[in-house]
Amino acid sequence: MKKIKVGVITLASPRERVDLARQFHFKAISSLKKNNLDLYYRDELIYETNECIAQAREFKKKGACAILLLMGTWVDSPTVVDTIREIQIPFAIWAEDNPASFSLTAGGIVHGSLDELGLEHKFFYGSTNSANLLGQIVTYIKACSIMKNLDNQKLCVVGGRVPGMYTTMADIIQIKKIFGIEIEHIDSLQIYLEAVNAPDKEIEELKKVYLPQFGKVKPEKQVIDKSLRLYFALKKLLTNKNYKIAAIKCMDEMINHYSSFCLANSLLNDEGYTISCEGDIYGAISMMVLRLASGNISLFGDINHLDYQENMLRIVNCGSMPSLMSENRKEVDLACQYSYLSKAGGVTTVFSVKDSPVTGARLFRVKGNLGVFVFSGNTVKQPKERLGESRERWPQAFVKFGCNAEKLVQNFRSNHMHICFGDCLNIVKEFCSLKDISCIS
Repeated sequence: MKKIKVGVITLASPRERVDLARQFHFKAISSLKKNNLDLYYRDELIYETNECIAQAREFKKKGACAILLLMGTWVDSPTVVDTIREIQIPFAIWAEDNPASFSLTAGGIVHGSLDELGLEHKFFYGSTNSANLLGQIVTYIKACSIMKNLDNQKLCVVGGRVPGMYTTMADIIQIKKIFGIEIEHIDSLQIYLEAVNAPDKEIEELKKVYLPQFGKVKPEKQVIDKSLRLYFALKKLLTNKNYKIAAIKCMDEMINHYSSFCLANSLLNDEGYTISCEGDIYGAISMMVLRLASGNISLFGDINHLDYQENMLRIVNCGSMPSLMSENRKEVDLACQYSYLSKAGGVTTVFSVKDSPVTGARLFRVKGNLGVFVFSGNTVKQPKERLGESRERWPQAFVKFGCNAEKLVQNFRSNHMHICFGDCLNIVKEFCSLKDISCIS
């Protein structure tokens, strides 16, 4: 996982205890470095507004996702105000719990001034030795990193809208305004032509690489070939056009006339792309937020069943869950898509997601306003015999959750749900706060 870039600037007044400001600076840098952050900083204290603006601008140019302003002593509020007005990047101010430095005094007036002026920021107070405080700061920085990573991303919708699925479609202007994501469209025909014209040699090589990694391989050669041709074609398009996120409309054209996208989506999600099914734009963005929050893969699936007695949510997908969410790829079988769903067939993955702490999230819209539903829990790996209670040829995640089950149901505003490994609840909440999006948990 790449280190997150963040800038650190320590402010002080030359008439105050600059020795304490320097101590705060070096202790803060030392503590932050222990949290997998790539820090930009200078060891000199900043006293003047123009210096602060110049340094913040430099750090932003270098790729920082946020800037921490340390209140080393009493500082002049206009220095912070003018810097935040000038440099468009998330800012946080940090006051140290040292009575001799008057750091909190500075933090109070700066925090109040920024609020009165309507300038967005985060206010932290406490010791550089506080694990709890460092956790809060790192959570904030990770949320800022998500925001930076989403900005100017391109989301490719392949094939358009699946009929009847209102909750998969988004207002492209709203998405651009809030997240900075550009939504573009590619027709399914382009993927089909790339697939059928893919060199046979390339497909044979893909079979040699991938098939031995899986468990039982049940589909016939022709079905496997078409599924891998879709993988080849989709990856070529994503790579050539620099797409990291895509929402694929599989139904009805491709799944009935050529092949389902299940195996292609599964492999691409394994490889670092973020791919949702059924043209689900909100799903793709939800998955990307979880991927960035966790630094790992996230899945797309349907809310299939909620067991009130066990507090267990079953998430089922028609075959495209990332195979690396299994305990081991050798435990993942390859099966053929159900004929009732697909006239052409296609390869599906069959497994139960491994045991792990997880975070679930789903972006939604109510009366034009965006919101995010988020929850935490643990996936519980189940024997493959249990998959047949729903669909024995499809991958499934069994999520033991801690929140109230009836409340959970009321927050299902789509047929789709998404999870990632790890406890990222607070990071997603902080991201929603940064974006001024309602967060329900």
